Amino acid sequence: MRLALVWAVFWALSDRAGTLDRAFAFEIVKIHDLASSDGSVVFRIEVRDVRSVYVAGSFNNWGDNQGGVVTDERHAMSRVDEHLYEIKLAIAPGEHRFKFVLDDHEWISPPGFKKDQDDNALFYVTDDRQVSKVPPAPPLPPAREWYDLPPAGGLSDSPAAYVGWIPVMPVNAGEVEIIDLHRFFSPGKNNRLKIAPHPNVGAAFVPESFELHVRPNANFSGILDLPLWVLDESGDTRLSAVLTLAVARRGVQVFSHKPSAQPQKIIVAGSFNDWNQDKTPMTDPDGDGTYEARAWLEPGAYTYKFVVDGNWIPDPSNPDSTPDGFGGFNSIITLEGAGTGRNPHAYADRQTRSDIEVALVPGDEPIRDVSVVLQTREGSSRPVAFERLSDRVRISRKGAPAGSWVRVVAADRKGRVSPAVRCPLAEAEKFRWQDGVIYFVFLDRFANGDPSNDRPVSHADLLPQANYHGGDLAGLAKKIDDGYFDRLGVNVLWLSPLNRNPDTAFLEYLPPYRWYSGYHGYWPVSSTEVDPHFGDMRGLAGLVGRAHRRGIRIIVDLVLKHVHESHPYRLAHPDWFGSLLLPDGRKNLRLWDEYAFTTWFEPFLPAFDFSNAEAERALIENSIWWARTAQLDGFRLDAVKHIPPSFWRKFRSAFRDTLERERSEPLYLVGETFRDRRGIMSFVGPNMLDGQFDFPLYDTVKSVFALEQSGFQDLEASLSASERIYGKETIMSTLIGNHDKSRFMAYADGDLPDPKEPDEEEVGWRRPPAVDRPERYARIKLAMTFLLALDGVPMIYYGDEFGISGAGDPDNRRDMRFGEQLTAAEKDVLAHFSGVSALRRRHPALRYGSRRALLVEPDRYVFLKTYFEDRVLVALNRSPDTATVSLAVAPEFKDGTYTNELDGRKLTVKNGSLTLPLGGHSAAIVAAKRR
Repeated sequence: MRLALVWAVFWALSDRAGTLDRAFAFEIVKIHDLASSDGSVVFRIEVRDVRSVYVAGSFNNWGDNQGGVVTDERHAMSRVDEHLYEIKLAIAPGEHRFKFVLDDHEWISPPGFKKDQDDNALFYVTDDRQVSKVPPAPPLPPAREWYDLPPAGGLSDSPAAYVGWIPVMPVNAGEVEIIDLHRFFSPGKNNRLKIAPHPNVGAAFVPESFELHVRPNANFSGILDLPLWVLDESGDTRLSAVLTLAVARRGVQVFSHKPSAQPQKIIVAGSFNDWNQDKTPMTDPDGDGTYEARAWLEPGAYTYKFVVDGNWIPDPSNPDSTPDGFGGFNSIITLEGAGTGRNPHAYADRQTRSDIEVALVPGDEPIRDVSVVLQTREGSSRPVAFERLSDRVRISRKGAPAGSWVRVVAADRKGRVSPAVRCPLAEAEKFRWQDGVIYFVFLDRFANGDPSNDRPVSHADLLPQANYHGGDLAGLAKKIDDGYFDRLGVNVLWLSPLNRNPDTAFLEYLPPYRWYSGYHGYWPVSSTEVDPHFGDMRGLAGLVGRAHRRGIRIIVDLVLKHVHESHPYRLAHPDWFGSLLLPDGRKNLRLWDEYAFTTWFEPFLPAFDFSNAEAERALIENSIWWARTAQLDGFRLDAVKHIPPSFWRKFRSAFRDTLERERSEPLYLVGETFRDRRGIMSFVGPNMLDGQFDFPLYDTVKSVFALEQSGFQDLEASLSASERIYGKETIMSTLIGNHDKSRFMAYADGDLPDPKEPDEEEVGWRRPPAVDRPERYARIKLAMTFLLALDGVPMIYYGDEFGISGAGDPDNRRDMRFGEQLTAAEKDVLAHFSGVSALRRRHPALRYGSRRALLVEPDRYVFLKTYFEDRVLVALNRSPDTATVSLAVAPEFKDGTYTNELDGRKLTVKNGSLTLPLGGHSAAIVAAKRR
């Protein structure tokens, strides 16, 4: 079978010198797919002008290589044709990894395979000696009546068990889903787990890994509730939880294309594979000229193109398309179960002292099943009785525990599942973190309130952009007192790290070897001191107090991955840290995927060894000390994916056992992880972090609003994926920029990407962008409107509220500007942000209402959000042209007169229909009058 046609010329450059060491002129003509033959695995590769070809993998001790060089002839591939090399190997059943090795030491990973963290290709040999790129479905572990739970292993020996809310889990019919219960459970001593049997799902618990394995029946789709109980040693129920599964049937999507001439390489790239040019190769196994690729996809809308010998083309056989932002079009496919008006929908409709009602709106099919789960303030959950009416469910509030919530999910006859509805069943808290709008204060660059502490680092090669600029706590306190954040509608401040940093400059490890100071705060040299450039602990406590008096909460950036080499921890406890050198002699520096939990960021930043219990205890106790001493309301947690999940469980448990018992309001623990949504969620849960920043959605927001490369179909698909995977219980944070990303306006104004310089950091050093097309500010205003209409806690990076520009770090950390330092266009952006933020504060529907898309077109996007009597319609027009759209807004909007809150225009709903005029590059927010 033909896998791919890959052309390349490989050149080896001497390390860091930048000079030519030697050149290899071999050309890879074709890498064949693996094949099975007489119980053996057949490896084939076609390559020209090569001296030697080997295969190395987990099955042959990686070719017995010496320092990366393979010369053992037992692993050599035989030349069977002019350019074709082949080897047949008997390989045991199981999972295996491999690469080709050309000219003794050039290691080549073939495209079209799943890869591990070292870029090795994965394949599987079945029990009957067949080879496959897809792992066989694992059998479920044997089910038991109950399972002994291993102790939680936290910092305390408390026998108390804890169970937290479990969001609705999206799973696939007939496939095993492995759920890490550590995210939700913290067992006490001598506890047991009991799982209720269910006819439509098999379930078994693995105590050794603390994982729950579930496999829905292959012929089932829809929702099902799986009760779980934590029992004490006598068998009595201590705590209960409900695992609600949203089961979808994944389908095989076949992409096919018949090019006019035989291509050298053809792949399909799209939103389903992150537009990766190597992930989904197309093949022509029967030689008829039609190339195909198959992908297992969940219901949803996807955009894609074929890449034929480097040329991106839409699917000529598919008439559905959307503009790609470059003057062309992406093709669109929609799998069953996606799209507006097809899935069932539910929303909180009305509430009285005695009950609440959740409306059920069918899509194409009648609603079949409804899940109603009560969630207590302490975290346990259980099914709750409800009254099923014709178009709604009614839940009684009688006897509801204080602070409890109810979650409702519906499924239709085809098994399509509605988004979850979640609302308080008893009296709600006065403040929920979803009521917050976060403003990220990069302290050194924000406001200088005390020039006496302006002491930049003195170093001949340290450029001003990488040195201290004078921002401090005193300057921030003045802006709090001036009401700047009140006018913005901001009620949460995230402060960059406050720990003392070194007073000297350091050289970065990688080219171009620039010098930096610790102005950013991420190189701590003390665990208890505020950096003197910013102030002191007394100043911090005073700032927190004045913020609290204005209803503003303070979270602080917390660095737990490493310290600076001069930190007392490093000097007194070298055993708390991992080694910089790996066993193979390499430096463990920035090996983000290969050694995710042990890699160092810089040679002068030793990384903690999180297998050391003393180090873990010191970090957690010091974090609690900061929160308690400064009365902080939470932490932004740096580099979450580079710290083992076991640490985050202990971290959360320690806060739950201490500060959260002392306070009436929970802390907010929000993390930073650059991974896909499921990777982000692997660190999120009531027994871990409250949420993380939604970087996958950020990527789509940048593409749709700033670059205009994608249409609103991509945005709806991306937002729906976030809603489906994160669930209603998690408190994620949405964003349009941060200190690690180039500024939104640098993309919107066309300065990035720079065709002359792909490195965005270098653009900042050499050609700092400036907004010279003020009409492009309309793009960030649309993005702001979208951001502030979503669930979760939106985050705005300082300066983005008026559209500051900037390329990569440190150009994205320019000095803040205020008042008359802004242009007229920037003031207009600032006013827009403040206005929409005020609307978010007035309308709970925007903060945690149920969302239903009404119109999804390439340049126009309309959705509704509903939360009891509060109903809000959000409309976005990205096109420069005016438009009038007719929208079916019933049943959420009754007939009557409404107002566009952004321009004051009156609008009429008649017979359930709204005619909405939209100006070019504009938004509308239409709110129902509160009954």
